[in-house]
Amino acid sequence: MNQVSNLQRVLVAVGGSANGHVAVDYSIQLANRYGCRLVGIDIVDDDDTELAIYGVADEAAEAERQREIRQLRERARQNLDAFQQRCSAAGIQTDCCGKKGDVAEQLLTEAQRSDLIILSRETPFDSATSANTILGKLLHEASRPMITVPLALPQEDNVLVAYDGSRSAGQALFAFVALGIGGDRKVHVATAAFSAESARLIAQPAFDFLELHGIDCQLHAIEAENQVERALLSLAAELDAGLLVAGACGHSRIREFLLGSFTQKLIEASHLPLFLFH
Repeated sequence: MNQVSNLQRVLVAVGGSANGHVAVDYSIQLANRYGCRLVGIDIVDDDDTELAIYGVADEAAEAERQREIRQLRERARQNLDAFQQRCSAAGIQTDCCGKKGDVAEQLLTEAQRSDLIILSRETPFDSATSANTILGKLLHEASRPMITVPLALPQEDNVLVAYDGSRSAGQALFAFVALGIGGDRKVHVATAAFSAESARLIAQPAFDFLELHGIDCQLHAIEAENQVERALLSLAAELDAGLLVAGACGHSRIREFLLGSFTQKLIEASHLPLFLFH
């Protein structure tokens, strides 16, 4: 039986990485739970092939580049076909979207038609560029929240909200509540600060907001100044969390092209799906 939520259309990056199928697994779980439509997307960037990056010296090299592009397009078609077959077998409404061009730009555009983006924590496409470049750009420019999926999905169902009182954390919490994907779960709000009392004061508005919307929640004040991400992940394990909600916290050293240090550490260390919104 579908739970009540505001999820209507979820964009799923299906291609490329070795664990791209895990993003599909997670999206199917979400669709079974909330009755939303899934839209699979795979993107081929003709200018992001190995030969395009290093330059084409002659006709033979150009022919090889075109062969590489054809292979990537065929692989994208196969990825989308497999996605559609899996969704059809599960009785889920689905669409497929094959695109050409810059991966991040195509995702940013298509995300405007959706409520949520789901993608692998690694680059979800056959790309010669850095995963952090694509994910970082999405985090800083996407108009929709995203869930990044680890190598394997947890069995636990509780939710941990990492809250620091920042605008980014507030937006992530608001998006999570607005989508209605927390009403049927136990939600824990955690803040880390130099003292437990300070942490509680920071977390209280988030707790009050969740209670306002009828969500079963609990507040956790953590006394920690260093290695905050480790403390949060340890708490997540204690609470049997299956999803971690966080804003794109931290300060980027190279503008929008890198993730903030806190978010980056969470992505690297967490074995949980991360609900992120900047």
